[in-house]
Amino acid sequence: MAWGVPVISSNSGGLPEVNFDAVSGYLSDVGDIKSMAENALKILSDDTTLAQFKHNALEVAQQFDIKNILPLYEALYEQALNNSK
Repeated sequence: MAWGVPVISSNSGGLPEVNFDAVSGYLSDVGDIKSMAENALKILSDDTTLAQFKHNALEVAQQFDIKNILPLYEALYEQALNNSK
């Protein structure tokens, strides 16, 4: 996603938290290869759709950039330390 590549993934674990269905890619049930293939073809069959998914994938990835995430972790650790005193 950080390279502007749409993602076809399963909807398990933490993947739905970073791959937004029908925005940055598609989510399918684990093992549903038919759905994954169909979703990939949805993106790849139209240049305008592909361009939009690429753009969205990059924007979503930037939300998880270290510059954005690290301060959240630091604040969480600081809060934990303050609460333990």
